[in-house]
Amino acid sequence: MKNRIKKAVSVLVAVSMIFGCTSLAHAENTAADNSGIMFCTNAINGLLNAVFMGFGALFPKDFVSVEDYESENFYEGTKAFLDEPADDAKWHLGFGKASMVPENLRDGSKEYYTGGYFTQKINGVYDDQGANAVAISDNSGRGTVIMVTIDGIGVCNDDVRAMRSEAERKLEEAGIKSDIAAININSTHCHTVIDTQGFGLEPLIKTIFQNLFSFLPFVEKTRSIDPEFHGLMIDGASDAIVEAYKNMEAGELYYFETATIGRSERNNNYMDDEYGYIFNKRYDTEGYQHVIACFKFVPDNSESKPTVLANLGGHPTTIDRATKLLSADYPNFIEEKINAAGMNFAFIQGAQAPISVDKGAVQTQEILDEVNAQIAENPVVKDYESAKKLGYEFARLILEAEKNAKKVEPVINVRMSEVTIPLEYGLMELGAVSGLLGMTVVRDKSSPSKYSIISEVGYLEFGTDIVMLTVPGELVPQMVYGNVVDKTQSYLGTDWELDITSELIGKDKTVLVMGLCNDAIGYIVPDNDYAPFIADSLWNTDMGEKLFGEPHRHYEEMLSAGSKAGSTVIGALNDIVNEVNKY
Repeated sequence: MKNRIKKAVSVLVAVSMIFGCTSLAHAENTAADNSGIMFCTNAINGLLNAVFMGFGALFPKDFVSVEDYESENFYEGTKAFLDEPADDAKWHLGFGKASMVPENLRDGSKEYYTGGYFTQKINGVYDDQGANAVAISDNSGRGTVIMVTIDGIGVCNDDVRAMRSEAERKLEEAGIKSDIAAININSTHCHTVIDTQGFGLEPLIKTIFQNLFSFLPFVEKTRSIDPEFHGLMIDGASDAIVEAYKNMEAGELYYFETATIGRSERNNNYMDDEYGYIFNKRYDTEGYQHVIACFKFVPDNSESKPTVLANLGGHPTTIDRATKLLSADYPNFIEEKINAAGMNFAFIQGAQAPISVDKGAVQTQEILDEVNAQIAENPVVKDYESAKKLGYEFARLILEAEKNAKKVEPVINVRMSEVTIPLEYGLMELGAVSGLLGMTVVRDKSSPSKYSIISEVGYLEFGTDIVMLTVPGELVPQMVYGNVVDKTQSYLGTDWELDITSELIGKDKTVLVMGLCNDAIGYIVPDNDYAPFIADSLWNTDMGEKLFGEPHRHYEEMLSAGSKAGSTVIGALNDIVNEVNKY
């Protein structure tokens, strides 16, 4: 897609360059002067925005205004915060799991689009696509917290709320009175499973035309996600939630971290006990999670299985996009090994906007030998070799690090907040207002496009020193951890103006991130380094580099709510942290 965009704008690039765009150097510690690339980008982006605005105006819209919005199927969290365990405090945890794979894919009678690749389809199944749910409570009477992981590129807010509603309905139908304080649904961002959002080319085109005429009484507005899978996704996620809730039992919760996996020789900081398995594609700076952060629940009943939750920010994109078989990538193979060790498993995707995995980096001989033996027995395994090696290696590191586990006091505090994110003209805005994507859209006069999306952020505290933040998309982690690109390198030549969230929380607490949680609003980029996505196509060329200087990556902006998504999300998180700090 990126190459097609470059070709499409080549003529416009040539025209814009006639106007004297030049590369302007800047001295150390002075603001970057990107006026040349900004002039060209703004000229072309203005034309593109006119196209998006004109096309978007054709769709009938029945959205309520932001002032009239009424929240449904949203949980605020635990009403009160505790700074120490309550009387009779005790961890209770339950695990639930459900598959979402249609039978007609298993038998090969129907093809399904995969996530985010537009034209790629699968016609069979290699492993599984499903939902893993954990229900957890500290027995304080303040409610149960649910965390769900779905194998998929992302799940939009409308579908998250439908999953919550269906889970509550099923619990009520079973005669169970719910005390749920929060349901947080995270996506692994795996691409080689069935599309969970609706990015398949044919359904997109068909739905666009149908929704254009939905003003007619006999034409119904619809989504571009496969309707058969859509029902299975809602049903599977709600089933997993109900099962987890029913399975809750008493036990102890522990926390531990693996060896460092985010260092690499390319940054000249590789050490014998560190591994170069993840790296930052967009920035050379520090400021992202370098370990796999793990929780382990051990039931008091020795006959019950322990449960492990592993949190890591890293794209699961180790499998060739042209694969014809469904696979949930490396998180599935971590689960395979953790299950083999006698434990349940759930993978929690972190802040991974620019964080990629180095799929060829595994050198552990026992892992290489095991996967090579599988390939020798079944050549099909070759297509999933990198995912298996990485998944098995991550599982090895998790199991090895268990010995460092420390008890977590039985306290869980949760605060969730709805947030209004302005939409700017672009692919994400068009997908939202046309009804193709399941976003919670409102009319908003203050937004550049006159539309915004209602999304969610959150703060989960385990014990007294572990915090997990929830964000509704693919977050650039530096906004939470520090080292946000400064004025000498940012696109706008300005600094990041908001407080670093982890610094507000405090150095005495471990800060984790649950990314793509409760929504999928695209990439969340710092405001000061946000460029119209066309800048990536202009700058990252030989001619662009000669004219504008060293190119900077701006691919992420192609799928983003807009230039204020970063400050809006982080601002809402910081508001929660400041409120929590008052307790």
